[in-house]
Amino acid sequence: DAIMWAYPDATPNKDFVLRNDGNGPYIEKWNLRAPIPTEEELQLWWEESKKSQLYPPPSLIESLGRQLTEERLARKALEESYKLMGEELAKLKIESLQLKGEQKQ
Repeated sequence: DAIMWAYPDATPNKDFVLRNDGNGPYIEKWNLRAPIPTEEELQLWWEESKKSQLYPPPSLIESLGRQLTEERLARKALEESYKLMGEELAKLKIESLQLKGEQKQ
């Protein structure tokens, strides 16, 4: 929420990725054209966001819907990659069989 308050046009999981390995959240990836914020900046933004409410936090349903959409898009991209790899493997198999046939002659 603090990052979204400071960068309202940012897209979570695209412009920045947060992660929590059990020791508290941290910024895993930062794709914005700005320096990665410090802990102090994040804390300040968090306090300011609570005061102003310029950025209303997304509802749980909105967050889950966004995450589901992102996962569907990722799955679709993987399926397309698998399809292309399968086609390439089939071509290589045909070429391999053709080469083996030429060597026997």
